[in-house]
Amino acid sequence: MLPFSLPGFEVQAVSEAEVGLTITARATSPIATCPACQHESCHVHSYYTRAPQDLPVSGQTVRLRLRVRRFRCQNGACRQQTFVEQAPQVVSRYARQTRRLRETLKAFAYTLSGQAGSRLLKQAGMTVSGDTLLRVAKSVGTTVLMTPELLGMDDFAFKRGRTYGTILVDLRTHRPVDLLPERTADALSFWLRTHPGVLLISRDRSTEYARGASDGAPEALQVADRFHVLQNLREAGERALKRLHAELVEQQKASGHPQAIHYKRRRSQTEVAASTVAHLRRQARYEEVVALYQQGMSILGIANQLRMSRSTVRSFVYAGAFPERANVLRTKSLLDPYVPYLETRLKQGCRNAHQLWEEQVAQGFKGSYKVVNHWLAPRREKPGRKHSLREKDLLGLTEQEEAGTYSQQPKQEEQEEALEPVALEAPRHLIWLLLRDPSSLNQDEQRTLGLIRQHSLVERLYHLIQGYLRLARERDVEAFDPWLAQCSNCDIPDMQSFAQGIQKDYEAVKTSLILPYSNGPVEGAPFRCA
Repeated sequence: MLPFSLPGFEVQAVSEAEVGLTITARATSPIATCPACQHESCHVHSYYTRAPQDLPVSGQTVRLRLRVRRFRCQNGACRQQTFVEQAPQVVSRYARQTRRLRETLKAFAYTLSGQAGSRLLKQAGMTVSGDTLLRVAKSVGTTVLMTPELLGMDDFAFKRGRTYGTILVDLRTHRPVDLLPERTADALSFWLRTHPGVLLISRDRSTEYARGASDGAPEALQVADRFHVLQNLREAGERALKRLHAELVEQQKASGHPQAIHYKRRRSQTEVAASTVAHLRRQARYEEVVALYQQGMSILGIANQLRMSRSTVRSFVYAGAFPERANVLRTKSLLDPYVPYLETRLKQGCRNAHQLWEEQVAQGFKGSYKVVNHWLAPRREKPGRKHSLREKDLLGLTEQEEAGTYSQQPKQEEQEEALEPVALEAPRHLIWLLLRDPSSLNQDEQRTLGLIRQHSLVERLYHLIQGYLRLARERDVEAFDPWLAQCSNCDIPDMQSFAQGIQKDYEAVKTSLILPYSNGPVEGAPFRCA
């Protein structure tokens, strides 16, 4: 017999079916107590069966079949003529789940919320919907939380892009304290005034949170989150590189720096026309933004009038020249370990992408057919699909010509036409060369970093960024003021703007280098308590 804990019951049978285990048990107590008059009775009136769900066994769902009795009350003055014996240690009155299962569901509901908890419980043999878990969490009475001394805050979206609120978290227990319906300074200030006792506030760089914290709890110490400070530093450095990107590309060409090459893909006239139109449209928008800015309109005003994002308007205004789209060099691919085999098959004359993909799948390749086809496309001697006569007529091709890709090994006279140099990566990728530890860069990245550092402004930008990263990593408070003065007096407008923002939030940023607190426990909290 399966050893199974059912206080007050004796297990009689265990049966297994496709839906799981069914455990049959009967009550063993000879008497029961009337819930109305508290008199004991041993006279059985009738029997019936309860079927609550219990915790799973070895991953299988468990359904109990409990044979319980209805007793006659022997107290003549009692209004309760019959009553059902209860088993409070196993299952509550009217419940369809055992107590231990209910407690387990509560733990999952609090920790993982509805849908996430439902998915995990299903794997453990407890099938329950996300809505049920939410009802379980709501059925428990809310506990009164004391005002935390260490408070963290962050915004979250009720409706992304439209309505935002604020979540407050206790930094010691990592538990949410309250939710505010908006992320304004007034809402935060009102909450802090009605909940005195907060000694430290960790926040991001939001000016609304800074003002609300100062008004609502002026005696509390504010700590600016170090991650958000580094994020602002990266954004400032990226804007600076956007200004200089055109000069860096010209510097690369003039220096004879070895550039990566790839084989051109002959594009159709439709693709060329679409690319040209997109380029002209973007250039016209750039000129319109610059013209409005020169007329004295603010960046926010331009963004609202032209229905553009402020970041795009700001990048156009600070670019200094039309920002051409930079090339993004290919990084790692799932196909890299299989390239030697593909090149061998290519030399053997195989040009069928689907066949090559099936061979790679047999060797353990997890990627899709498109990955192999994309690798093979510029290496085919002829395009994968021939054009019809009508398409050739539209494209202006002769019957012998085919628009498509060049061969991997073009003819000698087409060798230079088929190859084109790849310029520097986009500023959003180059900035990571300035942020990362130089010892972690590979040979190509170090070569690119050395190239862009030949520009005097990039060299100064690199030293400023690395200087802050070093003092933040080492918590060198004494080096903070000299670095801030150096950043304020540099000739890089974006870093000057970053330094001005730090000056406005000076105490909170400097305190973040001293104290260990941050917004780490707050990030993601809205999703854990949803």
